[in-house]
Amino acid sequence: MSVTRNVRTLGSAAILAGALGGCFTPTGDALGGPANSPVVAASGAGVGFTVAARDFTFDHSYAGPTRGDSVAVGLVVTNYTGGSALVEIVDANQVAQLQVPVSSNIVQAQGQAMVHGPAPYTVHVQFAHFTGVLVLGVGASAS
Repeated sequence: MSVTRNVRTLGSAAILAGALGGCFTPTGDALGGPANSPVVAASGAGVGFTVAARDFTFDHSYAGPTRGDSVAVGLVVTNYTGGSALVEIVDANQVAQLQVPVSSNIVQAQGQAMVHGPAPYTVHVQFAHFTGVLVLGVGASAS
């Protein structure tokens, strides 16, 4: 696999996160629009997750990438005012290969995380009294 493809996959995850983040630009009240209703797209190629949250407590896992030996992750958090969140990528052996705790705004966090465990991977999101907007894009890659 070429470096170009890895960068392209990483860019795709970041673009997805950024594009979804733009969908939740606050208007009117603190977060604008309905709160605490996650929007999720999950397939064998990846997972997209976004939520505009107010005192949101939630714990769920999504079937994610079914191939590749690494994942590209794009994460944006805006309008953070409290609580916490945790984003995890878990392999088929139930080993957390990537953990990203969230307790502040994250303008742009993206990276290529090598996943050494076997596919399929699971994307786990957990929130505890979280208030803010979180947008996540996870895409399969191979090295």
